[in-house]
Amino acid sequence: MLESIADLFSTVVSGGATGLLGTAISGLLGLFKAKQDLKREIALRRLDIELAQAEGASAERVAALDLEARKAEAEFEALTASYREAARRWSKPGDHWAIIWVDVLRGATRPGLTWLHAALVAGIFFALFLAETVAVHPLQKLIVHAVLFVYVSASVWWFGGRQVEKFLPPAGVR
Repeated sequence: MLESIADLFSTVVSGGATGLLGTAISGLLGLFKAKQDLKREIALRRLDIELAQAEGASAERVAALDLEARKAEAEFEALTASYREAARRWSKPGDHWAIIWVDVLRGATRPGLTWLHAALVAGIFFALFLAETVAVHPLQKLIVHAVLFVYVSASVWWFGGRQVEKFLPPAGVR
């Protein structure tokens, strides 16, 4: 009988030891799994942060591009309005001769300035650069550059305006 109590006790102790060993192994495996899960979670959070930063940079770039597009569109609208205003007539048939004369002068200003600048540039060219005996002063070069700048700006605006007007819809259509 004592022997069966000892066998029973040894069975209980060995079962308990085996259970404790299983619990320890299970706990260590659970701890290892939790550590791996934590590492994976940290890596996922880092990826989330990188993704958020990339999305933020992308959204910022899209906003910058959108702003540039709106700015370019506004500049084109301003240029279009400038060309339309320049082409608008002030006088109507049957108006007083003074209004018609103002309209004629206003309409002749840009082409007149273009031809005046062309004559001025040609005169400067022939006077300064074709005369072999004339020494060119630095101030003369500066004046030539200034006149050329004004001439080219006026000519490009005048002739460029005509080209742009070909592509614009009529004033009432927009």
